[in-house]
Amino acid sequence: MEDLAKSLRGGSALLFGGFMLGNVVAYAYQMILSRTLSPADYGALVTLTSAFYVIAVFWRAVQAWVIDAVAGVGGTPAKSAHIVFASAIRGVLPLGVVVLVVHWLGSEPAAIFLKLDSTTPVLVLGLYVSSAFLLPIAVGLPLGLNRPYLASAALFLESAARLGVGLVLVLLGFGVGGALGGYVAGNFAAFGITVVVLWPLLSRGSDSRSPRRHYALFDRYAVLALAVNASLMIIASVDQIAVKHYFSDDVAGNYAVAFLLGRIIAMSTLSLAWVIFARSANMAPDDPRRTGLLIKGLLATGALALSLTAAYLVAPSLAVLVLGGANYALASNYVGLVGIEMTLFSFVYVQAYYHISVRKMQVAWPLGLATALEISLLAQYHATIHQVLWVLILVMGGLLIWVSLLTWRMLHTTTSPIAMATAQTT
Repeated sequence: MEDLAKSLRGGSALLFGGFMLGNVVAYAYQMILSRTLSPADYGALVTLTSAFYVIAVFWRAVQAWVIDAVAGVGGTPAKSAHIVFASAIRGVLPLGVVVLVVHWLGSEPAAIFLKLDSTTPVLVLGLYVSSAFLLPIAVGLPLGLNRPYLASAALFLESAARLGVGLVLVLLGFGVGGALGGYVAGNFAAFGITVVVLWPLLSRGSDSRSPRRHYALFDRYAVLALAVNASLMIIASVDQIAVKHYFSDDVAGNYAVAFLLGRIIAMSTLSLAWVIFARSANMAPDDPRRTGLLIKGLLATGALALSLTAAYLVAPSLAVLVLGGANYALASNYVGLVGIEMTLFSFVYVQAYYHISVRKMQVAWPLGLATALEISLLAQYHATIHQVLWVLILVMGGLLIWVSLLTWRMLHTTTSPIAMATAQTT
C-alpha cells in the first residue's frame, strides 16, 4: 500500500480520497434510508438505482472519452477544455432527451415488472439517468486537465447534495421518488461547481478567432468503452433486479442490504480503477510504469476486497445491523456469498479498465458473453437466493480467469510496456 501511495502522485491519491469520501457519504445516505423507508420501499429504491447502473452505462463511457480527449486534443488547456466541453454537451443533451422519453413511454411496463405501486419512481429515475450524463463531464474534464482537486470536490458535492436534498424530500413524505430526487440534485450540483470553477478557462478557449473544431463523442474507442461498461454494470447489477422480480418485497428488501454491502467492495474498486485509468491514460504508450500501476492496483484491490469479504463471512449479522438495522436480519444469510461475488468482480473491473486505458478492447468479448450467460442462467435458475448467488459466483469466476489470461497475454507481447521495459534493460 505504501508503494501504491507513492505511485499515485500528482494528486491521484487525493482523487482516490475524493472517490472514497463520496462513497462514505453515499453509504451514510443508504444507512439513513434503510431505517426511514419500509423494507419494501427500500428494496424498490435499491432496485431502481441498480437499474440506473444498467441503463446509464453511457456516462462511464462518456467520462472515459472526456479524460482521453482532453489529454489528446493538444494545444493550450483552455482550447482543449473548450473543444471537449462543447463536444460533450452536444453529445449528451440529445441522449438525455431520449432517456426521458423512453422512461415516460416505458414507465408503466417497468412498474409492473418491478412490482411497484406507482410509475412516479420510474419517471424520477428517468430524470436521474438523464441528468447523470452531466456527471462524467464534471469529473472527466478536471481529470483530463490534471486537476484532481476539482474532480474530488465535484464527487464529494454530488454525494453531499444527494444526502441533503434526498433526506429532506423523504422526510416530507415523498418516499422512493424523493430519495431519487436527491440523486438528481447531486448530479446538477457536481456539474455546477465544475462549470463555475472552469468557466474562465472555458471562455478563453472559445476565442472566435480560433478555428471551430469539435470531436465526435462516440468514436470507435468510445463505442467499445461503452460496450465494456455496459457489460460490467449489467453483471454487477442485474441480480438485484432479478430478485425484485422473482421474490417477495420482504426478500427483495433484505437482499438489497446484502447487495449494498457488496457494493461497498465494488465502489471502492471502482474508485481505484478510475485512478488507474486516469494515470494510465496520461502516460506515454510505451511507459513501463503502466504495468507497475496495474500490479499495485490489483494488490490494493485484493487488500480491500478480501478484508471486507472476510468481515462479512465472520460477522455477517453485525455488517447487516450497521448498514440496514434490525429489520433486515435475513440479509445476513446472503452477505458472505455477495462478498465473494463482488471480490471476483473487483479483480475483473480493475483489469477491464486497464485494458481500456491502453486501448486494448478485446476484453469486450468475454464481458459480453458473460453478461448474456448470467442473464440466461438467472432466468432459469432462481428457485432460492442462494441459487442466484452461486450462479453469479460461477459466472464471475470463469470471467475472471478469461480476463486475467487476456491481461497476461497483453503484458507479454512485444509491444507491451513490460516487454519494452525488459528490452531497455538488456
